[in-house]
Amino acid sequence: MDYIGDSIAYRLIWFQHIHKAAGTLIVNMAKANNEKMYINNNNGNPTNDNGVVLPIWEYSDLELSKFIDNCEKNGVTFVATESGAPNFNVLEMDNRVTLITCLRDPEKRLVSNHNYAYYSGYTEEKKLINFIHKPNIFLSDNYYVRIFSNNGKFPNKLLNEEDYQYAIENISKFDLIINLDLDDVQEKLKLKLDWKNKKVDRHSTFGNKWNIINLLKKLQFLKLKKYLKREKIDSDLSCIKNKYNLDYRFMEELFSK
Repeated sequence: MDYIGDSIAYRLIWFQHIHKAAGTLIVNMAKANNEKMYINNNNGNPTNDNGVVLPIWEYSDLELSKFIDNCEKNGVTFVATESGAPNFNVLEMDNRVTLITCLRDPEKRLVSNHNYAYYSGYTEEKKLINFIHKPNIFLSDNYYVRIFSNNGKFPNKLLNEEDYQYAIENISKFDLIINLDLDDVQEKLKLKLDWKNKKVDRHSTFGNKWNIINLLKKLQFLKLKKYLKREKIDSDLSCIKNKYNLDYRFMEELFSK
């Protein structure tokens, strides 16, 4: 919590949620620490009254500033964006905003995405090569560089060195960058945001009771057996060789300092 004199200063935690990189854990930690979500939201992502996620990444500078003003007016202290990336320049220049994100090994993230989608019933594709052919920003090549260079709307665009440098420039504006493979996520959040360590649902791929219940209801006993054994669907990663070259370079530059 930030203080000005004896008064508590307004703080809006802005979480750039990278899909399948402890995002739901962080959102649940925010809730457990009494951060206030947008009145209508889906896993921290602001939505309209019909449950459609607000396209904040398409907002003009003025619209984004007004959105932050509205959050302050309504006491909102935590916002997540997952389907796109807003204008980080506007967020950095607003002293009310604290920018945070969490990254993990790019290939492990994609494999986790595949397993989660398969066991949760979002896909029946057992082969990773078939799964990644579905048009989706979360499955695009160099996902991290694409998001942080504000190219999320263009999942098929060929990225270049200029895009990479812009991604580095943008993520350098962040107040907290967590490495899921190396860091204690909750400890990092505690130190930076003054949160308390709380026991919350981590929304992990395996060990989810709702997945078990749904598999039982659907009588998918073979799939359930594999799920309980925490069996990965496809171990052949040859189809994603070189898919994340820029992302690995991105992470090395960020975390080797």
